[in-house]
Amino acid sequence: MSFLTASRATTARPAHDEALRAAGRRASSAPVDWERLSGPELIDALDRDLGEASDRLSYLVLALLDRGVPSTARVVEFTRRWRVDGLSAPLTAEYRRGRAPRRPRPFVIVDGVIMDVTDTSRSRFTTGIQRVARETVTRWGRGHDVVLAAWDVTGRQLGALTAEETGRVLLDGSVATVAVAAGTVVIPFDATFVLPEITVAAERTASVRSVVRFGTSRSVAIGYDCIPVTTAETSGPGMPGAFSEYLATLGHFDVVAPISSAARTEYSGWAAMLPGAGLTPPRIETVSLPAEVGSVDDETVERVRAELGLVDTPVVLSVGSHEPRKNHLALLTAAELNWRAGHEFTLVLVGGNAWGDGEFQHMVRTLRRKGRSVQMLSGVGDDVVWSLYRMARFSVFCSVNEGFGLPVVESLVSGVPVVTSDFGSMRELGEGHGALVVDPHAPADIAHAMGRLLVDDALREELVGLTASMPRPTWDDYAARLWTLVDGRPAESAVPEPGGVPAHDEVAGA
Repeated sequence: MSFLTASRATTARPAHDEALRAAGRRASSAPVDWERLSGPELIDALDRDLGEASDRLSYLVLALLDRGVPSTARVVEFTRRWRVDGLSAPLTAEYRRGRAPRRPRPFVIVDGVIMDVTDTSRSRFTTGIQRVARETVTRWGRGHDVVLAAWDVTGRQLGALTAEETGRVLLDGSVATVAVAAGTVVIPFDATFVLPEITVAAERTASVRSVVRFGTSRSVAIGYDCIPVTTAETSGPGMPGAFSEYLATLGHFDVVAPISSAARTEYSGWAAMLPGAGLTPPRIETVSLPAEVGSVDDETVERVRAELGLVDTPVVLSVGSHEPRKNHLALLTAAELNWRAGHEFTLVLVGGNAWGDGEFQHMVRTLRRKGRSVQMLSGVGDDVVWSLYRMARFSVFCSVNEGFGLPVVESLVSGVPVVTSDFGSMRELGEGHGALVVDPHAPADIAHAMGRLLVDDALREELVGLTASMPRPTWDDYAARLWTLVDGRPAESAVPEPGGVPAHDEVAGA
């Protein structure tokens, strides 16, 4: 990995001069005394020495002028004018527009591996996408050179993380192997760009698209699901359209790595449509999520039990955000049916990042007024989550659509039976490994399964025994297999999926 750096200058147009010197060092075939040139002389020198116009070089020059990522349309227009009129005309126009910030930030050009952890760096949630990103990058940081970066609030400028943001991303006090000073603008060029999250913020999505088209030699994204398209009715306002823009951006990636065979089916169907638009689809290669949970000692479990007041009651656990797709209204209805039947238990809901949860919150308040034992936890540490799995009699995860269903795996690997949905990845993961599968659209079916597990000790012990049959690939396995795709090799296939489906599947040209 190499860096091209420039610190803040004090000349009249510091960002322009530094940017063009940097571009010259990258592209010039003959040495030029950039320190001596300015204004029209500098434009003439660049016009003479930068060589043939290209979108890649236009992207670099514009990115350095702006200290940010230019839009794809602007890059294409700059290149067009460069080819038609020579470099002087578009470059002079950029000078006159004065696009550069008045107080330009220091920048670094990175041609190694960059991991976009924008959402994870600003979130304390411990489930779902954030867990995947944290577990993966923490392991990569132990043996590979990776620059961690996040987009600013405008979605146009990629920057190095602060110490606080890095602490949110890396687990167990790990440190980044490539440290870039906080506040430094990161400009990918000939880089390997890794997107372990989804992006639905319009400006960020557009900037990622520009980076992948013009600033990378390789790009890899984790594919979680296509739920905002396949079950759009469970998504928030504007999400289907924003997600479609995200998919349009993924269409320019080299590799998309779905997290399960169910997710592979969705992404393969999407990729199959791209040639109709004249696009070459990314390679679709499954790297299934692992079946691993953290460990906590008995003392920690008892401390958490006491702090939450769960000493004298069976615990029914549900882990997941409170969005409609997670189907918590059906869960609360099923729980109430069991309370009415005389069963005693505490329902513990771990999750956050909610939208459209007004009815859910109202129902929780109603149940509590009736004396029902419902606890809601958000932003808790891993020690609390792992302790809850250990003390739970069973868990419930009856989502109406999932790319994987990590809480299903976490529950079963903890030796805890789970009530889950009877289709897709959830059935693949759970059936035969300690799960009762039910119709998530039928609260009475969920209630019946919960009631059986609350009173039938023999059934519960039978399901506990079945959890031992579940394959247990680790986060180390997942991170290592995903890194092979970053390296440009096929993912290893030696470790099976938790649900027993082969871990490796490639859709060439999908």
